[in-house]
Amino acid sequence: MPLFPTINDLADALASGKTTAASLLAQSLARTDAKSAAHVYISRLDEDARKQAAEADQLRGAGKAGRYTGIPITIKDNLDLKGRPTTGGSKILATAAPAATDAPVVTKLRSAGFVILGRTNMTEFAFSGLGLNPHYGTPANPAFKDAAHIPGGSSSGAIVSVGLGIAPAAIGTDTGGSVRIPAAFCGLVGFKPTADAVSTEGVLPLSTTLDSVGVMAQTVADCRAVFEVIRSSPHAAPAAKTGKRIGVITNFVQNGMQPEVAEAFNGAVDRLRKAGFTVENITLPILDNIPEIMKGGSIAQAEAAAWHNAFLPGAPDDAYDPRVIGRVRPGNKITPEALKKVLERRGDIIEAFTAAAAGFDALAWPTVPITAPSMDSLTEDDVYHRTNGLVLRNSTVGNLADACAISLPCPTGGAPVGMTLAAAHGHDTALLAFAESVETALLG
Repeated sequence: MPLFPTINDLADALASGKTTAASLLAQSLARTDAKSAAHVYISRLDEDARKQAAEADQLRGAGKAGRYTGIPITIKDNLDLKGRPTTGGSKILATAAPAATDAPVVTKLRSAGFVILGRTNMTEFAFSGLGLNPHYGTPANPAFKDAAHIPGGSSSGAIVSVGLGIAPAAIGTDTGGSVRIPAAFCGLVGFKPTADAVSTEGVLPLSTTLDSVGVMAQTVADCRAVFEVIRSSPHAAPAAKTGKRIGVITNFVQNGMQPEVAEAFNGAVDRLRKAGFTVENITLPILDNIPEIMKGGSIAQAEAAAWHNAFLPGAPDDAYDPRVIGRVRPGNKITPEALKKVLERRGDIIEAFTAAAAGFDALAWPTVPITAPSMDSLTEDDVYHRTNGLVLRNSTVGNLADACAISLPCPTGGAPVGMTLAAAHGHDTALLAFAESVETALLG
C-alpha cells in the first residue's frame, strides 16, 4: 500500500476542501528540508511553487480549478524551464543560455494545474543507470535504512522525491531504463511510454532514437493520470485483451539473477497464477544477440557523442563526470555505416518483440537482475561499469524494442525488486489498464 497520499487522494482532498494547495506545498517543503532528502534537487523552485500554489487556491476558491490544480510534482533537470538554463545534472551547462520556453511536457503540467517544486538530480547527461552524480551528490535510496544505497538512475532525484513523499509523482526520462530502474530499486512504479507518445521537444537529448519521457509514482493509477496529461496526440489505442495472459521471458533477462531477485520475481509470478492470470514461459531468441549487435556500436553512445562534440574540445578536465565522458567518447569511433547497421538490426528486435507480444496482454521479466547496491560498493571504476552494464541490460530491451513498459514492485520482505510488464509500440493505454489489474493481484 502507498506510504503517502496518491494523486487521486490529494485531488479528492482538494476538491472537498479538506486541504489546500498551500498546505500541500508546506508539507512538500518540510520533507525537502529533511536530512533524508539531501541531493534530491539540482534546483529548488520554492518561490515559484508558492506563487503557483497561491494561484491554485484562488482558482479553486473561484470554482475554476481542474482536478489536479495544486498538486505538487517534480521534473528532471533535463527538461526546459523558461528563463533557466537546462543543465542535465552537469557543471558544463550551468552557465548555458536560459531556455526560451518551457518544454511541452512542462506546459501541459502547468496547464493541468500541477505545482512544479523543482528540478531533480540525475546522472550527468542521463548516461548511467546507477544515479551517481559527483557534482551535486547522490540522493540515498529511501527503501534502505542502513548504509546508503543507490537510488538508480538516471532519474535519481525524481524517484527519491516520490519515495520520500515530497511529491506524489515525478517526471523522468528513459533511454535505457532511467525511469524503470529507479522504480525497481526503490520499490515504486515507473512507466516508460512508447517513445513517440510524449514529446521530447525541450528535453536535453541523450539518444534521439531511444529517448522517452516517463512518470514515476506510487501506483499505476498515478502514472496513468500524469501520462494522460503529458501525452501527445494519442495513438489509436488497441483494445485491452481479456485473457489476462502474461508471457514471461526466460532467456537473456533472467541470466545471472541474484537469488533475492529470483525469489521475489518467481513469487510474484506464482501469485499472479493463483489470482487467475494465465502465465506462459517463452523465449525470445533475438535478445541473446543483443550483446553481439551492440558490439557494432551503441546507438546511445553514437548519438551522445555527436551532441557532446560541441563541448568536448574545450572542456576542462573536471568539467565532466569521468565515468560519463568515458562512455561518451567511444561514440566518436562508431562510423555512420556501423550505426546504420545497428539501427537496421534494431528493426529486427522490434519485429520479433512485437510478434511475441501479440499473443499476450503483456510480456514480463525482472526489471533489474540485482537489488540496489550500496554506494560504497561502487567506488572502483571497473565495478561501477560492470554493475552499470548489468543494471541496464534488462530495461534496455524495452527501448530497443520501441515498446511501452512499466515496472511494478514485487511483494518481498527484503530489498525492493521490480517486475516489468511491456507491450508493443502504441499499446500504452491497454498496458496501463492491464498493469492496474496486475498491481491489484500482487497487493492482494
